[in-house]
Amino acid sequence: MPYARSDTSLMAEQDVPSPVEDPADANPPASNPDAPPKKIRSRATTACSTCRARRTRCDGRRPVCGFCSNRGLECHYEHNQTSSASRVEAELAAINRRLDSIAYSLQAAHPTYAHHQQPSPVVDADDQSRAESQGCQAVTGVERSPFQLLVTDCIMEVLGLGPGFARELVRLERGNAPHAGVGHAARLRFVQQQQALAALDAFSAHVHSWYPILLPGFSERYIGVLSGPLGPGSESCLVLSVAAVGALAQDDYALRAGTLSSDCRTDSELYFEAATASLPAVLVDDSIESIQSLVLLSIYYCCLSRPCQAYDYVMIASFKVQNLLKCVDEGNDELYEQAKRCYWAVLLIESELRDQLDMVDSGIWNYDDTVNLPDSRASWQFDLGAGSPAVTTTASPGSIISSALPDSSVSASDKAQAYFLAEIAMRRMLHRCYTAIRRTPRGKIAYAPAIALELETQLDEWQSFLPDAVHFQHLAALEPLSNFLRVQYYCCKISIYWPAVYQCIQDGRATTTELLEHCERFFYAYMQSIPSLLMAVQDCIVNRWTLYATIFMTSMVVIQAAGTPCLRSGCAVDWATLLACLQSTRSVDMRIVQASPSLTLLHRTLTDRLAEAYPDDYALPSHPRP
Repeated sequence: MPYARSDTSLMAEQDVPSPVEDPADANPPASNPDAPPKKIRSRATTACSTCRARRTRCDGRRPVCGFCSNRGLECHYEHNQTSSASRVEAELAAINRRLDSIAYSLQAAHPTYAHHQQPSPVVDADDQSRAESQGCQAVTGVERSPFQLLVTDCIMEVLGLGPGFARELVRLERGNAPHAGVGHAARLRFVQQQQALAALDAFSAHVHSWYPILLPGFSERYIGVLSGPLGPGSESCLVLSVAAVGALAQDDYALRAGTLSSDCRTDSELYFEAATASLPAVLVDDSIESIQSLVLLSIYYCCLSRPCQAYDYVMIASFKVQNLLKCVDEGNDELYEQAKRCYWAVLLIESELRDQLDMVDSGIWNYDDTVNLPDSRASWQFDLGAGSPAVTTTASPGSIISSALPDSSVSASDKAQAYFLAEIAMRRMLHRCYTAIRRTPRGKIAYAPAIALELETQLDEWQSFLPDAVHFQHLAALEPLSNFLRVQYYCCKISIYWPAVYQCIQDGRATTTELLEHCERFFYAYMQSIPSLLMAVQDCIVNRWTLYATIFMTSMVVIQAAGTPCLRSGCAVDWATLLACLQSTRSVDMRIVQASPSLTLLHRTLTDRLAEAYPDDYALPSHPRP
């Protein structure tokens, strides 16, 4: 879950008086939502089909544009393309434009925030003393750590869990890793077609929508490979990984429905064993199939709630996709599109895991400004109920959804595409923004309310530009994709206002009414997030571990905040509803929790803390703010 973690931007005021010290700085000019982006790309009025598909600049020359002429490509202009882009595509394009506008407005309003290197989370003593001797006012990683809601030793100590708790989570996961059988002969000798198709259907419905990395035509490849001898290689590994993840999604549903024993050996394990037998060939291969295989193996471990093993595979995929993007010919449209989708999927998975575990980054963010977003062509999908493999044909940009079609006609592929781009936009926004803290003239690290309000404004703008297909405030019934975006929206708000709460906890008092109001926003965001978090843990198998870790982190800090006298007496909060939300965290399906030793520890710790804080389940006293 997003916790405003960044490797490129530092949202920390330096040598700026607090609002109390200088009222003139308490309300800086609001960023102009119509401010132009930092870089304005001029586009030809009419682009050829090739440049439009690649989403690159076209000089519009006729009969052959410059790009196609230089590469010997066929150049074609669509004369009948008079209608505007679809509503979904237009709204997604607006999201992408707002990203640059957000970065521009933040840099314009607070130019000292635009740091391009994040200090190390651990500051060497010599480096620290040297920085102090030079009068350096930058906020160090050690100073910033308590203001970030990440599963780190620092925040665990803040919560009274003692040093080493975060490392214990990693130790539990590493010590309980299943054997992958890399390079060993697989015991899978024969694949029943109906079972394989059922796994493909489950993969399409429950997994691929989160990370749509496959393009139309995969269904035939899948059936063809499984009908053959299954020799070692990247394509075999890719197909078997899809079957393994799909079968795992089937197992998860059956287990929660009570129709599957938790100790039986299922098809997912057999498919996975056969897939990992090809890993030696995958690791030395430089094809797109090898990268897709590694991404899917990472997703497999995500579905098993094994974050460390998932991170291992996504790190390898990251290095391989970065190398591929350096040498791939952009004229090879299909390969480049697959590489882009893999790049963004890797970035999302790595970021999701690093938000909770203090892992080394792979450098994937070094290219987010240079790698194009996935284009608007339809991704692969499969429907077993149709009686045959459903292959979605490639759509030209702008033709995903006609603006005349109602929302109910939006296909699963279109929703997945809308979600994918919206999630990328969220991650890029978080990466450019940072924690709302500042250094006072006396050198103290303090909460910066002006920055918090600016961050919330940018977050609300992201929400306003969400396509209707996945907009969580425009849908009568939330679906898993839109519900996950709602989770992230409110978790971001929790993260934005946590520094205000932390400052009150540390100082034992609230110095201003504004500080109390921002603490109230923190509590409100938590109460809004918990119902969606509990739903997402059930529905989103690919992010289940990070979702429950988010429930743990947010609930633990809320328990501590609610027990702080100055907040309990000063904040106008519906404490009874807050307590009900805390108690509802016990309702998570224990089979989900018990699938992971680290989740078991988190659940036990949270349950014990709740019992300690509210032994009689009494509602918190209601003390409106004076």
